[in-house]
Amino acid sequence: MEIKADGKDGSLVLLKQGAEARVFESTFVGRRSIVKERFSKKYRHPTLDSKLTIKRLNAEARCTTKARRLGVCTPALYAVDPILHTLTFEYVEGPSVKDVFLDFGSNGVVGEQMDDIVVQIGDAIGKLHDGGLIHGDLTTSNMLIRDNTNQLVGLIS
Repeated sequence: MEIKADGKDGSLVLLKQGAEARVFESTFVGRRSIVKERFSKKYRHPTLDSKLTIKRLNAEARCTTKARRLGVCTPALYAVDPILHTLTFEYVEGPSVKDVFLDFGSNGVVGEQMDDIVVQIGDAIGKLHDGGLIHGDLTTSNMLIRDNTNQLVGLIS
């Protein structure tokens, strides 16, 4: 994958790296986007690694799509690339729920906003579970609040 510093014209800017994936900012068909790349695990046999990575990539795409159909506000899934092991999502402008919680009492974050976010989280989890989905990595770092709306866009993985 081509990694540049500007994130324009489909190039990638690394935002975060976790144990399972790297997250980049990019553009997709002229829209600001997020690219999540599931990378190879060197300790696994290459054939097994490829099969597991593709299986997890497809499962995440299916679960994101199903969550959206269940009424959970998720970033729109733009593309799945099984060759590069990437998912391309809508870019969501706004902080993680973790950052909002850490700012409680400062930067204009008040109790009413916190109450609203907690209710939205409960509603989203309820919709997932009612639809037979389990998130598997439910943390406030994996939930976003869309700027200027206080809307949970969430339960990303």
